Amino acid sequence: MVAVAIAASCAALLSGCSPSFPNLAGVWTASDGSSDKTISDVGNCTNMLYRDSKIVTSRTPGMCHIIGRSGDTYTLQVVQKPYSQKYTARFSDDGTTIALSAGATTFVTLKRVPGSH
Repeated sequence: MVAVAIAASCAALLSGCSPSFPNLAGVWTASDGSSDKTISDVGNCTNMLYRDSKIVTSRTPGMCHIIGRSGDTYTLQVVQKPYSQKYTARFSDDGTTIALSAGATTFVTLKRVPGSH
């Protein structure tokens, strides 16, 4: 029974479904013109990896989850082997827009595709 509770809480953390974290699930378009990003309810994601503020194209899916909060910003971690990157995520427009930044520089803005979640 304990394993089931732990698994359920981990799934909630990965998808950002914790009551204190915004929901990440859906399809997102990017301001940089890169491919649409997808994030499932359990945190599987595609096209979310950026290094040095540039998209990294890969056929390998990754895992995306919110790992922390500071005020009105969140720490988004993207793990796509062999890389692991952390970004600052600022949500707006009732959770339909995410500005991702590294340091003080926003490098991409994501807009949720209407009806994708």
